[in-house]
Amino acid sequence: MLIFIADGRLGNNLFQYAFLKTIAGKREKIIVYGFDDLFKVFDGVDVINIRKNKFLNILMYKFLRYFLYFLADKKIISSIQIEYEYVKGYRRETEKYRFMVGLMRNVKLVKTAFFQSEKMFDKNVLKSLVIKKEYVEEARKFLSQIPDDAEKVCVHIRRGDYKNFKVYGEDCLLPVTYYRFLIDWFRKNFKKTFFIFLSDEPDFVEKNFSDLENKLISKNSMEVDFAIFTECTSAILSASSFSWWGCYFMRKKNVIFAPRYWLGWKSKVYYQSPPPDTILVEINGTNYDILKISLERVDLL
Repeated sequence: MLIFIADGRLGNNLFQYAFLKTIAGKREKIIVYGFDDLFKVFDGVDVINIRKNKFLNILMYKFLRYFLYFLADKKIISSIQIEYEYVKGYRRETEKYRFMVGLMRNVKLVKTAFFQSEKMFDKNVLKSLVIKKEYVEEARKFLSQIPDDAEKVCVHIRRGDYKNFKVYGEDCLLPVTYYRFLIDWFRKNFKKTFFIFLSDEPDFVEKNFSDLENKLISKNSMEVDFAIFTECTSAILSASSFSWWGCYFMRKKNVIFAPRYWLGWKSKVYYQSPPPDTILVEINGTNYDILKISLERVDLL
C-alpha cells in the first residue's frame, strides 16, 4: 500500500499520480489525499482519493502528516523519498529517489514532492486517463469560433502566485516580450494563425494584447481551459505544470515553444524540465528585449 499526501493543483497532481502509478506494484493499492482536481478533469484515475475539506485539511496537514512522517523516520513504516541537490545555494528535486524499508515493509509513505520530470514516470501508466467528455465538448464549442483553416495557437500566461514566487532568488514571471516575440514568429511562419489565450489573469491579457487581432481570451473554468489546450495544434508555454501537461495531452502538435531553463529561465539554470518535443526559447538581457530560438530541443537534453 502506498500512502501519499498531495500538494498543488492539477499539473502537480498529474506528475504525482504518474510517479505513484509507476512505482506501485501490480496489485498495490494507492491511497491519496488531495487529488480532487485530477478526478475533476479526468476519467480513468486509478487511486483511492480522500477528498479535501476544511476540517480534513487541518487534521491532515497539522497532525496526521507529521505522525506519518514520524512513523517513517523511525522506520516503523516504509518510505519513499525523492533526493535533492543544491544549485546556486538553492535546493531542487533530482530525478532520483530512495526506498527506506521499515518494520511494516508493505506500508509505504511516499513523502510529498512534485516529481516534475518525464524521467520520473512510465508514460504507459497515463493511457487510462481521458479528459471528461463534457469538458471536451465545451472546449470544441469554444474553439468553433475559429476558422477551420487557421493554425490554433494556445498561449498560456501564468501569473497569479508566480508574482511572488522566486527560483534561485530570481523572479520567474515571463515578460510580455517573450509572448510577443513568439506570436510574431507564428504570424510570419504560418499563412493563417489564431491565438487562444489561457490565463489566470484574463484582464492582464486583454490589456497587454488589445491590439492583436485573431485572438480569443478564455474565461472558462480550469477544466475547460485544460481541454481547450489539448485541442490546439501549436502552443506558447509558460513555465507552469499546467502548460507542461496541456502540451503533453495535445492530440496534435505542430510547433510548441517553451522557455529555455523552464522556471530557471532568468538564472539560465534548469529548474524542472520542459515537456518533450518542445523548441526552447532563450531570453537574454536584463531588459528582456533580446530573445532567440535555441537550436537545442528539449528531447535532446
